[in-house]
Amino acid sequence: MIAMGVLNHVAMAEDKQPHLFNLPPEAFQPNPQLPGQMIYLKPGLDLKQYHAVMLEPLSFLERQSDGNWQLLVAAEKNKIDSYYRMRMETALRQERIKVVTEPGPGVARLRLAITGFQQDKPGLSVSDILPIKAAFNLARFATGTDPYLLKVSTMGQLEDAQDHTLLAGGVNLIENPDSKSKDQAITAALLKKMINDWTAKNAHQLARALSPAD
Repeated sequence: MIAMGVLNHVAMAEDKQPHLFNLPPEAFQPNPQLPGQMIYLKPGLDLKQYHAVMLEPLSFLERQSDGNWQLLVAAEKNKIDSYYRMRMETALRQERIKVVTEPGPGVARLRLAITGFQQDKPGLSVSDILPIKAAFNLARFATGTDPYLLKVSTMGQLEDAQDHTLLAGGVNLIENPDSKSKDQAITAALLKKMINDWTAKNAHQLARALSPAD
C-alpha cells in the first residue's frame, strides 16, 4: 500500500535515469524484517559484488497538496541533508561498509528522498474522558493544542555507480518519535531522533546485502 501510493506519482518518469517510479507496484514486496517498508531487488542480482557506497544528497520530493510540506522550513533542508549524510556515513562505517566519493567497480550509489509528511492526531482513549479529565482533554482536542504524530514517507534506491543500473530500492513510512503540535514547523532538530534510527537501520540492511570490508 505504501509503495503503491508513492509510485502512483509519475512526475519523474521522464527522467532517463533508472528510477523506482518506473517500476510497477507488483515489483515491490513487504520486508518482513522491517515493518512499514516495501522493497525491490533486481531479479537475479547478487549485491555481494558491491563493497562500497557513494552517498548522494538527500532529496525532498514535494508532491503533497495537503499543506504539510509548508511546515518544512526551507532553510532547514540543508541542515537535514547534512545531518542525514553525517549519520549515514557514520552508520555505514560502523557496519564496515566503505563510503567513497568516486564511482568505480563494486561501488553502489545510494539515493534517498523524503517524499511526504503526514500528521495523525491520537484519538481519545477511555481514560481521557473520565470525569476528572474530560473538560481539559475535550478542550485540548478542540483547540488543536494536543500532540500530533508526524509520519515521514521516504524512498531510496541503489544504483551501480558506473553504469547507473537500478539494483534495489524501497519505500518506507517512518514515525517520528517526538510528537509535535499541528502547526509546529518541521526542522532538523525535530527529525534528529528519527534520522538516527533511520540511518542505523538502513546501514544495517545494506551491510547484510553488500560485502563489508575485511
